[in-house]
Amino acid sequence: MITKLAYDALINEVELTPKPGLVDRANSGSHNDMDIDTFYLSANAIKPFIEKFVECGNCFNDLREVGIECEKEMFKATNGVNTHKGMIFSLAVICGAIGSVGASCLETLQEEIKYICKDLVQKDLKNSKVAKTNGEVFYQKTNLAGIRGEASNGYPIVFQQALPFFIAKEEEHGENIALKMTLLFLMSKTDDSTLYARGGLEGLSFVKSEAKKLLHVDDISLLDNRLEKLDKIMTKKNLSAGGSADLLGLTWFLAKVNMI
Repeated sequence: MITKLAYDALINEVELTPKPGLVDRANSGSHNDMDIDTFYLSANAIKPFIEKFVECGNCFNDLREVGIECEKEMFKATNGVNTHKGMIFSLAVICGAIGSVGASCLETLQEEIKYICKDLVQKDLKNSKVAKTNGEVFYQKTNLAGIRGEASNGYPIVFQQALPFFIAKEEEHGENIALKMTLLFLMSKTDDSTLYARGGLEGLSFVKSEAKKLLHVDDISLLDNRLEKLDKIMTKKNLSAGGSADLLGLTWFLAKVNMI
């Protein structure tokens, strides 16, 4: 069941349409090197590793080792295109925590994630001399820890913010609109290293501001039209909120896992 839900989270995220600057069923957004079929190939490559993450439990070294294997299979499937590297990391940590303590209590699960990632920022960011990833460059330039910081704190933006927001909007509008609004919610709040890599602090600030505006659309029937307009603007500016998209997938995943 965990494998199916994790796979479905990957598929539901990419198929959600329209999404500003991101790959969806309509277009590739700001990503000229990939399309929705690339994401399908990637998701299928990741799927066999989900159960392995669960089996690793709370051993971070084992999770990282399996995660590296998973990354290699992803890159092999996509001919070297990075579709899900960040998502692989987060799924490894969260699925490992589920394997250790289960998912019936989200508070306990969050504490287990904190335990697994307790030394992550120190080891990967503070002690790193040479930046090799967008996240490491982001930290050295801004002192913001990005997804590693989120993980070491137990993904508070998901557990304490996006998850209750999504559940409330799903009850009000249904899943499809709830997912779009939750993506905007995450875009308005996340210090996204993917955005920073493409647009610097100016691009990050722009997307946060525009997403916040769309969250307050008066007529929900206009949401798709507004998202399409922002998609064109972000694509023209070569901006992509890939980190927020990952967090959206995690939000959906945890909402469904908690219902098992």
